[in-house]
Amino acid sequence: MKIDYVSAAVGLSAFAAGTAIAVWHNKQRRQSPPDGSSQEDLLHRNQQCLRRTQSGTLLALLGLLIFLSDFLPLVTQSARIATVYVIFILFLALWLVLMGMADAMASRAALRRSLRQQRTARRTTIDSNR
Repeated sequence: MKIDYVSAAVGLSAFAAGTAIAVWHNKQRRQSPPDGSSQEDLLHRNQQCLRRTQSGTLLALLGLLIFLSDFLPLVTQSARIATVYVIFILFLALWLVLMGMADAMASRAALRRSLRQQRTARRTTIDSNR
């Protein structure tokens, strides 16, 4: 059995990065919220940390699967099983990209909502001072 060091390095790097991301965002989710945060902001922050923890976990899984591809005898000996294995890895990678896009859209929507609330509060303050 010959080991491909490039796929091993990529797999271990993805596993380490995914684990670090998942642990970091899980720790962020458990921290106390900033003072003066609305329920909507707290809900968005909690959901964002959960989404990013899931994405990090999926990245770690992908890294582990890439790393193990050289060590699983069934994958290294059968072309059909190797094809199914690679298609499964590509499907998980596509799922990770879709999760990232969903997180980006949710963050953008939350930012727009926050900016709209700030503008409304600023207008209210300006109108009350007149």
